[in-house]
Amino acid sequence: MRFRCTLERPSSSSPTSEMSISSDVDDDYESLVMTACGLLADTDCRFHIQGFDSVEWPVDVAYDLSVFMEQLPDLLARIRLRSNAELDMYSQGIERTLKFIAKADLVEIHCLSRTDWVPNPSVEIMNKKYLEEMLSRLAVDFAISLAAIGSPIARFQPFSSWVSGSA
Repeated sequence: MRFRCTLERPSSSSPTSEMSISSDVDDDYESLVMTACGLLADTDCRFHIQGFDSVEWPVDVAYDLSVFMEQLPDLLARIRLRSNAELDMYSQGIERTLKFIAKADLVEIHCLSRTDWVPNPSVEIMNKKYLEEMLSRLAVDFAISLAAIGSPIARFQPFSSWVSGSA
């Protein structure tokens, strides 16, 4: 399977439609992402990653999506600049690092495992534009999911920009 990451939006807004952000939540990006992923985990929202001959990585919304989203803005910026980037999926059980190596209009994605799982192949090549669109779509789906469940976090930047497709 080729590398792919997607987010299935929640089908209902009921679990958090009356919520507010507690005063102990910082408004820094990482804290907001962790809180947001905890809220989305209480819905039927689903996070998917596949690739490197693994049909579906065993990821969840509460923790693994948080790890991914914390690093997404930098990853997306580097891909757009045709710079090398890294995404560390450090969650216990996943423990994989993806290294993105810019090659003109292509990106080599190297998967390094820190578990018994062995990626085969360990390198995949993807069109830069397709990778950028996929990562942008994930950001947009994340923000729309927050808005759909009525989370006030959707009003914070960068999420409020992402809702309109500006990821």
